[in-house]
Amino acid sequence: MSNILSVYYKAYGGFGALLKSYYLYGSFFISIALFPHWSASGWWDDVLSIMPNLLGFSLGGYAMFLAIGDEKFRSLIAGDDGDEDGASPFLSLNGAFVHFIVLQVVALFIALFRKAYDFSLPLDHPFVEFFNGYFHDMIIVGNFIGYWVFIYALSLTLAATFALLRVGRWYDIYQTDKNK
Repeated sequence: MSNILSVYYKAYGGFGALLKSYYLYGSFFISIALFPHWSASGWWDDVLSIMPNLLGFSLGGYAMFLAIGDEKFRSLIAGDDGDEDGASPFLSLNGAFVHFIVLQVVALFIALFRKAYDFSLPLDHPFVEFFNGYFHDMIIVGNFIGYWVFIYALSLTLAATFALLRVGRWYDIYQTDKNK
């Protein structure tokens, strides 16, 4: 498991790629703007109704990506080209799709846990007292993080769509050169 996680991490581009992601920052600001939605109970129902459908789309898109082009084209974009990062264009695009799917699954798990633990505690409850009255704030922060992961996973739909377009364009260029 750790080996495949390191392949995913390397193929996606690591933490640096995450920090350079406009989708990550855009989803952060969208999540802030949607405060009225995630600050109330029930936001997880949207996640649980949207993510399974999106996951189906993602797996279909991933299969479509893997089917684009012929063997010569796939061998052209695959394989280590000697770069330091070691990720070929083929592996980088696989990493982007895996990242897209992983975030959807994480969003689903967060929503399931939040829905399972949707209850209130009286202010004099020992658990609430243990956190010195910050329990409500912790719930708000947890809701924000969960909703942010959801919006980020949702926004990665655009990234995956553009990745498919990029591969389609590469194949079009390849085929144009081949036809000359």
